Amino acid sequence: MTKKFSLSCRLSLLCAAGMLGAGTAHAQIVTNSEALDSLAGSTPPAAATPPQPRARHTAPRTTQHPRAAQPSAAKTTPAAATPATTVPAAPATQPQAAPATVAQPTANPVSATGSSTTQAQTPNVPPAGQPVRPPPAPTIPDAPPSQPQLTPAPSDVEVHPFPIPPQPVVQVQAQGTVTPIPGGVRLTFAPGSADLNPETHQAILAFGQNLAYKPHVRALVNAFSSGAPDDPSLPRRMALARGLAARSVLMNGGTPSTRIYVRVIGLPQNTKAGEPEDYIDIYQSDAEP
Repeated sequence: MTKKFSLSCRLSLLCAAGMLGAGTAHAQIVTNSEALDSLAGSTPPAAATPPQPRARHTAPRTTQHPRAAQPSAAKTTPAAATPATTVPAAPATQPQAAPATVAQPTANPVSATGSSTTQAQTPNVPPAGQPVRPPPAPTIPDAPPSQPQLTPAPSDVEVHPFPIPPQPVVQVQAQGTVTPIPGGVRLTFAPGSADLNPETHQAILAFGQNLAYKPHVRALVNAFSSGAPDDPSLPRRMALARGLAARSVLMNGGTPSTRIYVRVIGLPQNTKAGEPEDYIDIYQSDAEP
């Protein structure tokens, strides 16, 4: 009874181990009824022989994919038909559990490839296995750079000044008066005329001489002229002629053209009764309100 019980226990353990291996390694176990009958009539050995490592060791063959473990498990299935003297029950459970333990390294290459791909996507992270190179140290010069040497302009370059317009003709019979204003003078003209008399001409020259002592001050000329409100073109043309006449007198007196600004206004605005409408105001820029 003890022999049968131990034999049945061994058979059940063998079947359980086969089912466990089939669940993990997807191997197929084939049993032989004649071999089981022969095991039932034979006597168990006194001591179990050590397992054969060459026939049972399948770990090196299952290092690839879990599907590759099927041929190795299929090779172990005929061992069930061998006699009980050569196939012990207890050691048979260890090779069946080997595919489950060997299946773990198969997942590592996937994670390794995933880490390698993430490293390849990030340019700042070096690949695995390569040493991390520190950034180069900043270089600090021993002394500041020298001052740049500016090449002077050549002295033989011809300068082409702005051409000076001709001196306007002074008419002795021309109408006009001189009235002082803040920072300058006001010169009046006859309606429809831009002629200068000796008094107005001398007033413009005196203003230019006073301006020569102030190199940062400009001369401002505001020109006005009377005319019809519905025809602003004619008053503006007459005001422009009066402003250019005063400008030519200043340039011939020594004032450069870059310091003279002529403003052609035309018809005066908000003129009161008795005030002149044909005049020009010449004043300095520092006196401008």
